[in-house]
This record gives sequence, structure tokens and C-alpha cells, in this order.
Amino acid sequence: MNGDNLNPCEIVNFTDWDNFENVDGFTFSGTLAKLRDLTSGDFSAIASSLYYLNNTLLNDGVVYPATVPAFRYVAALLGDRPSRAALAPPWEGGKFPLRGKLLAWLANVAFYVSVGQEQRIREWGRFSPTEPFPDFIAIRSIYPEAFSGVACHLDDSDSRVVEEAVVVAVRFLESPALAMHRKRLTPLVENVLARSSNKWYRSLASQALDAWGQGRMLIESYADPLPSEECERVRDSQENWGSADEPPF
Repeated sequence: MNGDNLNPCEIVNFTDWDNFENVDGFTFSGTLAKLRDLTSGDFSAIASSLYYLNNTLLNDGVVYPATVPAFRYVAALLGDRPSRAALAPPWEGGKFPLRGKLLAWLANVAFYVSVGQEQRIREWGRFSPTEPFPDFIAIRSIYPEAFSGVACHLDDSDSRVVEEAVVVAVRFLESPALAMHRKRLTPLVENVLARSSNKWYRSLASQALDAWGQGRMLIESYADPLPSEECERVRDSQENWGSADEPPF
């Protein structure tokens, strides 16, 4: 798949960013500039943009209206061929690739807006079953058009990127519109996530295979992590990125 379902230039240039609030309120220039910097090739600017994604558009697991178009934009970058070239700056060397970090961000957002997480929030906050979660719904609605861009990285030359791509794909396949891809993705879940050194990814593999009714029995039995444990895993992955002064590459 070439993943060209979304056009990053159209998203970033024609989105009315003034109408989308983030953790700091309505900050059009900040969000737009940070998203554009992701393909700048500038070491410090990119590190600052990554920090922005994780602390302004996904603050302590909270998504905002601005997170929705930003999510579409990041997914579009990963699926757009010219943009993918810009996401592989020469100074990366053997460090964790930028494309892997953006895939990890998509996965973290997808976790926090998942149906399961929404149900937990409803229980914790005693929300009405009919109380709308519009940002959750809006982000989940992006999965079908963004999936092919993520699938571009399932055969990436870097195994770390492949692992992150499989995580995102599993999260996206929560969407009934993508259910037809589950059988095709099963071997990757078994051979990549189920064998990962990351215990959270192994648990996700077991959870996915069980939910899909696919795959062989895993050697490691599945123990559903507590919501707080999974949230901790996501926070840990964000903190490992470092600060803007010490870029996480």
C-alpha cells in the first residue's frame, strides 16, 4: 500500500486551526508551527514538536479538539511518500527513528480514545451512557482512511518501526470498518508483538488475538493489565522521549 489516502499539505494548510483548542487554549500559531516543523529536518525544532505532541495535544492522557486534526496530519505524514523522506533526517543515525516516534504517538492517542478507555472514564466519572465524547469519536473515525499509511511501515527496514506500526494497526483494527484486515495482520501480531521484549506489547498481542479469534495459543498467558498500568505504560513511553533540550533520538 502506498498510504496516500490523506494529504498532509491540505490538512495543515486548510484546517481552521483557530477553532481547535489544545491544553493551552486556542493557540493557532503554536499548533500549526509545531506540526510543520516535523518535516523541517531541524534537530531542535523536531524535538520541540515531539514534546508539543505529547504535552500539549495529549496531556496526561487527555485529548483536545486540536488533537483531532493533528492526529490526521501525523497519520498523513506517515503515509505520504514525499513526507516520509522528510521523516528520515540524516542525523538520526542508528537512534530511534522519527517515524517510529510518530507511530508511537498515534498508538498512545488511539489507546486513550479507545472504546475500552471511554468505558472506564464513564465508570470513573459516572457519566451518563449517552454522554457524548466527540473528540474520541472524531479520532476513531480517522482510522479507516489512515490505516494504509500505517500499513506502509509494517515492512519497514527498522524492526523497531515495524513493532510500533503493528501496535498502531492493532489499535486501529478496533474499528469495525477495518475488521477485514485482522486475519492478514495476525502473523505480524504473533511474530512481532507476541515476541516483543516489551511486556505491554505482548499483552496487547494476546488481547488482540483473543478478540479477533485468530492465531495460535501464546506461550505467555494473557493477563489484562489494569487501566492504571496501561496508562503508566503510555506515560513511560512519552517520558522516554526526553525534553526539547535533550532530543529523544
